[in-house]
Amino acid sequence: MNTEKKRKFIIDAAFYVLIICLVLIICKYLLPILLPFIISFLLASILVIPARKIAGNNSKIRRVSALFVGIVFFALLFWGIVSLGVSLIEWFLGFLEFMPKLYQEEILPLLNYLYLEISERMTFADPELTAKINSVFQNFVSNIGNYISSVSMNAVKAISSGIAGIPGLIIKLILMIISCFFFLLDYDKIMEFLGSLAPKGKEKQVETIKWYVKNTLLVYIRSYSLLFLMTYVELSLGLQILGIPYAPIIGLMISIFDILPVLGTGGILLPWTVILLGMGKISMGIGMFVTYLVITVIRNIMEPKLVGKQIGLHPLATLISLYVGLKIVGIWGMLIFPTSLAVLSSMRKEIQEASPLTEKES
Repeated sequence: MNTEKKRKFIIDAAFYVLIICLVLIICKYLLPILLPFIISFLLASILVIPARKIAGNNSKIRRVSALFVGIVFFALLFWGIVSLGVSLIEWFLGFLEFMPKLYQEEILPLLNYLYLEISERMTFADPELTAKINSVFQNFVSNIGNYISSVSMNAVKAISSGIAGIPGLIIKLILMIISCFFFLLDYDKIMEFLGSLAPKGKEKQVETIKWYVKNTLLVYIRSYSLLFLMTYVELSLGLQILGIPYAPIIGLMISIFDILPVLGTGGILLPWTVILLGMGKISMGIGMFVTYLVITVIRNIMEPKLVGKQIGLHPLATLISLYVGLKIVGIWGMLIFPTSLAVLSSMRKEIQEASPLTEKES
């Protein structure tokens, strides 16, 4: 009996290892190719909800309502991308021009101030140690200056390479839009076909997994999109009130940084606060700290309500899944791996909560 259990365990473990290897291979090699179709399917899965509400019980106008919802969505999407994109490009180019001035007027005086403070406290230190510190400081200042000077040049190169990739991007967008309409118009038939591929006797398990994936994915995207938008608006307003130039661009950069677990906005705003106080800008430093407190308090209040217990992952688990996803798949792995882990965690919790009830009923 023990031998049979061991044999079954080895076969099950080998099966799951094979599934994991297949998933990793698909994510590594097929995902970049199939990405436009995956995105279009996910969009169709979201857009089909308002389309069904518009059509109601009338099956005759379901395809018409789906077509209407798709046209309205993509029209609004392109309008938003164009209008927002033009403003962001203008702000970004202005920010690149402003960076050398920021370095000369704000950062360099602060570094010199810190160096003088350290030098005064090391008057009685070993001359060789003082000379080494002076050399390290000069190299550090020189490297920062060279880096900031090269940012504009690197940005121009990045924009040039981005322009060269526009034709390929347009082809992917056209494929995504067309396939999204096909998915949206025949969504029920496609889902019925995918359901028929499930092994016999496993239909219930497949439906359960599909429900968990769909529910968790929608909660994940909706919740963190709202949190990202809230953080961006709060940062932009706070920096604008403090008189920080190019507040929308800086707010966007910090909001993207805020996606990383553990670090958050504090990883930028708290050192910035210390620097401002060290430069003698007391009121601005206090204002920056107040901005951080407001963002943190609002996030701590809203995050449990938006996210709930459905995708509650430990920050360390999220950080590991982000890093592994980035290394294996790339930038999209940072979305796929944490989401997959959240789905598995949610399913495990539901099974654990349901098991006592099942035992009582039996």
